[in-house]
Amino acid sequence: MDDFSATLKTVQNVFLFFLSFCLAAWALLVDYRIYFAGIMLGSIASMINARFLAWKINKLAAAAIEQSGRKVTLGFLTRAAIAGFVGLVAVRYPEHVALTTTIVGYFFAQLATLVLGILSIKKSKK
Repeated sequence: MDDFSATLKTVQNVFLFFLSFCLAAWALLVDYRIYFAGIMLGSIASMINARFLAWKINKLAAAAIEQSGRKVTLGFLTRAAIAGFVGLVAVRYPEHVALTTTIVGYFFAQLATLVLGILSIKKSKK
């Protein structure tokens, strides 16, 4: 689980850098504000979902170690509700947030994790 926590911390650092870049672009490029607002909103939802999933996985691991027999789920409905709420915000306020870039932002944490995993595999082969 230590590798998992370290990877999630790295993804969070990449996310904060990406979010600061998007915020600067949102402030400077006035014509594209709705697109940057959408990608920021989607990536925030993606990071919230990633942190929530990590918490649930840690809970699942603790329950497996204790062998309590208690059912632990991964919280799919909660994560889907977060994504649905963000999508609803993008649909409700199209003058402020673009739905297309919001959907693209949903995949930020997954793509960042994938890229970091590939990079760590390449480093370990050297």
